[in-house]
Amino acid sequence: MSLTIDSQQHENNVVVIAVGGEVTFENSDQFREKIDQLCEQGKYRLVIDLAGLQYMSSAGMGVLVHGLKKARAKEGDLRLINLSDKMRRVFLITQFTHHFTVLPNIEEAIKSFSTSDESSR
Repeated sequence: MSLTIDSQQHENNVVVIAVGGEVTFENSDQFREKIDQLCEQGKYRLVIDLAGLQYMSSAGMGVLVHGLKKARAKEGDLRLINLSDKMRRVFLITQFTHHFTVLPNIEEAIKSFSTSDESSR
């Protein structure tokens, strides 16, 4: 199975990146390049939608960490939505849940950025 990456701009300058298929060592650079491209465009409010994800290797997990650091360095954030039960277990075991904000859907993820703006004032 191949990797699909689609991005869509939403309100509050939030970009949702839908990842589908498999993120492996061989194709994780495509995922990293998409995040880097968005950051170069000044997009630091990123939501990664994992609803279509079938598999993610440790290289894919590394891309998530890379994106999180890059976004937070510019006072943005990277949030995750639609984790499968399997991915949620992996995140708990690796303690990624301590570093990433995981939300159930796009609406709550987008809303969470406006809420964090208000709390930082």
